[in-house]
Amino acid sequence: MKSQLEKDIETKESFIDLLNDVYPNVKIGYSTFTPAEILECCDPIAFAIGLAEHEDYLAEMENE
Repeated sequence: MKSQLEKDIETKESFIDLLNDVYPNVKIGYSTFTPAEILECCDPIAFAIGLAEHEDYLAEMENE
């Protein structure tokens, strides 16, 4: 059985993968950033809200 920490890490990784699959990378000068990096660094509140909604969605899908 997975610990809560392992579940939280998997959920965050799943959310990051989702963001990076849906939106393109952004290149600024010689640097390239993933959408998840940008959102988490520039708007951590929006990232946390999106993560919570993603967690709710996964829990809902698990219960069906």
